[in-house]
Amino acid sequence: MDAQIASHPLGSDRVRAAHRIIEECNRDEDSASRELERMGLPSLQELGLLQVRHTLSWWRLHRKRKILIRRLARLHG
Repeated sequence: MDAQIASHPLGSDRVRAAHRIIEECNRDEDSASRELERMGLPSLQELGLLQVRHTLSWWRLHRKRKILIRRLARLHG
């Protein structure tokens, strides 16, 4: 399950790095856009499209992971 989450588009290194840049720019759209472009990371628009396209599958993976963790805890609890 963790491998599936790690290989998911929203869990990719490039997307995580882009989100770090956005946080560092204090959500200043112009600064973030320039820095993302300079670093060759997905643009704000690309990040938005990824979010729309992949949020449901991302949520499902995390939901399945939580269920598995709870089941394992009951088995070992």
